[in-house]
Amino acid sequence: MANDPDQIARIEASLSENLSPTRFKHILGVREVAVRLAKRHGIDAARAELAALLHDCAKERPDDELLALAKRHGLAVDEYEQQTPGLLHGKVAPFVAAEQFGVDDETVFDAMRCHSTGKAQMGPLDQLLFVADFCEPNRPYTAAQEVRELAERDLEAAVLEVMQFKLRKTVLKKRPVHPDSIHAYNALLDKRTHETL
Repeated sequence: MANDPDQIARIEASLSENLSPTRFKHILGVREVAVRLAKRHGIDAARAELAALLHDCAKERPDDELLALAKRHGLAVDEYEQQTPGLLHGKVAPFVAAEQFGVDDETVFDAMRCHSTGKAQMGPLDQLLFVADFCEPNRPYTAAQEVRELAERDLEAAVLEVMQFKLRKTVLKKRPVHPDSIHAYNALLDKRTHETL
C-alpha cells in the first residue's frame, strides 16, 4: 500500500495549521521513527506514516470537546477517561481522521486508539506507533534514546521498556494507572516469558 501524496500534504497542512508548533514537530518526529522502524521490521510503511501523522490530531482539543466527540460516536468512556479526558485523544482520533481526511483503515485506527495506554493484544503497527511516540528525536528524556536503539533490534522488547517507564512514572506521580496499560503490560510480559521457556 502506498499513500496518496495529496492526502498526506492535506493532513500535514491541517496539522501544521491547527496544532501548536511543538505538537506538530513531535508528530513529524514520530513519523520519522515510525517509517524507519516499519522498514526495519517489515511492517507496512504507508500505514505507519498515516498512523504517526494522525495519532495526535485530537490531542490539543479541550476536554469537553473530546468527551462530546466520544459521545457523538457512541464511544464508551470509562471512569479514568471521565477524570482525565485527555486520555481520549487517541480513541477519538480515528473519527477525526475519517471525517476530515477520508482515512478508512482499521489497522491504522487500532494503532491510533492504543498509542497512549497500550492494550492487551497489540499488533505490529500498534507496537510500532506506541514505541515511536515515546522515542521520537524531540523527546527530552534519556530513556527515549535507549528505546530507539532497542527498537531497531527488538520492537517487542522496546514496547515492554516503554510500558515499564510509563507505569513507573504514573505510579511515582501517584496517579491512577489505566487498566488498558496494566493489561498490556501483563499480556506482553506473559508472552515474552513463555517464549523464553
